[in-house]
Amino acid sequence: MVLGKRHGLSGTKEYKVWKTMRLKCYGSNMDNRYKGENLWICDEWREDPVEFVNWAMQNGYAEGLELVRKDKDDGYYPENCIFLEKKETNKKHGMRRSRLYNIWSLMHSRCENSNLDYYHRYGGRGISVCEEWSKFEGFKEWALNNGYEDGLSIDRLDVNGNYEPKNCKWSTNTEQQRNKRNNHFIMLNGETKTVAEWAEISGLPYKTLQRRIYTGCKKEDLLKPIGDYWIHVEINGIRRPLSVWAKEAGLQYSTVQRRYNKGIRGEALLKKGRLNKKEDHQLGFDFDS
Repeated sequence: MVLGKRHGLSGTKEYKVWKTMRLKCYGSNMDNRYKGENLWICDEWREDPVEFVNWAMQNGYAEGLELVRKDKDDGYYPENCIFLEKKETNKKHGMRRSRLYNIWSLMHSRCENSNLDYYHRYGGRGISVCEEWSKFEGFKEWALNNGYEDGLSIDRLDVNGNYEPKNCKWSTNTEQQRNKRNNHFIMLNGETKTVAEWAEISGLPYKTLQRRIYTGCKKEDLLKPIGDYWIHVEINGIRRPLSVWAKEAGLQYSTVQRRYNKGIRGEALLKKGRLNKKEDHQLGFDFDS
C-alpha cells in the first residue's frame, strides 16, 4: 500500500489514529516514541492504513474514543486492541492509564458495546458486569484484595456466567487460555494441544507463540528457541539477524523485511532511499535461513 493521497484517507480521523500508532512505534523522533519494549504492529496494519481503518469501523470506532492495547506488554494487532472512551474517571482515582483500569474498561466494553465484532461472545449472549463493579473503585478494591498482580488476567470460572466476584479470579495466561471457549488448538508431531499448553511444554512465553502464529510462522519453526526463529542473512561475509542489520543501517525492520521477501539480497537490502528498478527485481537464495 502506497501511503498518502492514493488511499484517499488523508485528513480523516481514522487515518490520524493509524498514523499516531505508526509514529509511536517507528517514528524518527525518538522523544515521541513509546518508551516500552517489544512494541510492534502486525503486518496487516503496519503498511496498510486501509486495513486498519476497515477494522476500526467494524470494531466500534467513534470520534472521541482512544485506541488502547488490552495487554500493555504486547503489540498492536486486532485481538489486542480496542477503542475505549476517554473517561473523566481518571480525575477521581488517577488510574485511567493503569493496566487494572484497562481490564475494567475492556470488561464493560465486551458486555455493553454492541459495535465490537466479538460482542456476540459476551453481551450478545447475556453476559453482564455486576452492579458492584459498575464503578472502577469497587472493582479495584475487589482486585487488590483477591490477588491481582501485573501479568495476571481476569478469568471467569464459569465461561457462561457474568463478571462478578463469585465467578471471577485472577489467572496466568496459561490458566486462562485453557478456560476459553474458543481455544486455539495446534497439532505438532502428531499431538494436538492449545497454544498455552505448547508454551508450557516448550518453556517459551505464551505471547511469543501467539505472535509467531499471528505473523505466519511455519509449524516446524513454532517452538524454536527465541532468536533462532528470526531470519539470518549474510552480507559481505558477515551473518546476522535481519533485525540487527536493519537497526545498524538505520532502517525500519519492515522495510528490510519487505525487500528480503522480494528476493533482494546483499548490500541492496540496506540501501537507504528507494531502490532502482533493477535492484528491486533482483533474486537471491538463502539455503539455510
